[in-house]
Amino acid sequence: MTEPGWARPELLAETDWLAAHLDDPELVVVDCDLLPAYQRLHIPGAVWSRSRYWKAPDDPGGLEGGVHAIADADAFAQIIGSLGIRNDSRVVAYDGSGGLYAARFWWTCRRFGFDAVQVLHGGLDKWYAEGRPLSNVNERPAPAPFVATGPDDGSLCRLDDVQRDCASDEHVFWDVRSDGEWTGANTRGTKQGGRVPNAAHLEWLETLEHPVRTLKSPAALRALLAERGITPEKTVTTY
Repeated sequence: MTEPGWARPELLAETDWLAAHLDDPELVVVDCDLLPAYQRLHIPGAVWSRSRYWKAPDDPGGLEGGVHAIADADAFAQIIGSLGIRNDSRVVAYDGSGGLYAARFWWTCRRFGFDAVQVLHGGLDKWYAEGRPLSNVNERPAPAPFVATGPDDGSLCRLDDVQRDCASDEHVFWDVRSDGEWTGANTRGTKQGGRVPNAAHLEWLETLEHPVRTLKSPAALRALLAERGITPEKTVTTY
């Protein structure tokens, strides 16, 4: 059971639920880690996502890099279909990285009109800690037809939006990066390090329990966010 108190509990799948539904024919489990990690161990029946960032396949940097932030609808549909996912599938995504890449997958799916996707709460860490079965069989799903819609541009904040809203008391930009990136000490190879003016800083790892990286309780998260000025009555943009 998902812990009470979540505003949107349907966005998470718990490990006990997944263990009981692994054989459901409409369910597709997607491993969002790098290929070597998938090949080493994964949840039985899970398919490999092929990408952690969902860039356009023809991007100069390929699926993992380059200049485009996200694939277009056609490229997304092609990749999703290659995983055996149909429009009437139900999908649970996970990783062994604290949910970082599974959440990216979830967001990308919803951007292109596919809402029947959940993130596995605790991911592979929790699944492994509970002693649940694992596999090293590389699944090769048959391609499936998939039609993407959108994109939903309401799910993106663009440069003009940042310039307009970064000084607004009604809008908070939540910087989820590391301390070094926040201060500018770590530029990650960009020409200029630093942060959006007036942004609030809370590294995403601080929202997790350790060592098994489940989300902190709803009450603990609300208190943690409120300390940084990230509150429900404001419009929140993460970056």
